[in-house]
Amino acid sequence: MRIKNTKKITLSGNIGTGKSTVGKLLAEKSGYKFISVGNFSREFAQKEFGLTINEFQEKCKQQPELDDLIDQKFKQYCNEHDNIVADYRLGFHFIENSFNILLKVSENVSVQRVQSANRKTEFVDTGSIRQRNQEMKQRFIDKYHVDFTDESNYNLVIDTDESSPETIINTIINSYE
Repeated sequence: MRIKNTKKITLSGNIGTGKSTVGKLLAEKSGYKFISVGNFSREFAQKEFGLTINEFQEKCKQQPELDDLIDQKFKQYCNEHDNIVADYRLGFHFIENSFNILLKVSENVSVQRVQSANRKTEFVDTGSIRQRNQEMKQRFIDKYHVDFTDESNYNLVIDTDESSPETIINTIINSYE
């Protein structure tokens, strides 16, 4: 499968929407490379500061230059490479010439998915997921003046609550036909 007229696809959405799962499978099916700002941030937080992603997000509030550093490195990589599927909430804003997809999910399904992912360093319940989503959204609004949850920023919006990753990928592929 080759995606028509685009060499970059971004996947955005709140926690637990399936961005990584869908992104990996879509990259595999398309022959593109999968990259994730979340994985980059987790690795950076652990390697540089010995922090979990939750702790690192708190640190970013106090030191906004950390957000800048991650965004600059990730944006640069994405804009210098083609044939990528990027799990990046701000991809629609930073990645040029990309097809931008917003994945949506209910809080209950989000919590189930994150719990089943066994991210041992992340505390997960409905309240913590809601708080992380709200804080992330507000931080990006304050910093970049963009709302990554605004559906008008995207070429395609998909509710993932009751859809398998394969169904979501087929929806993405069919949107080009």
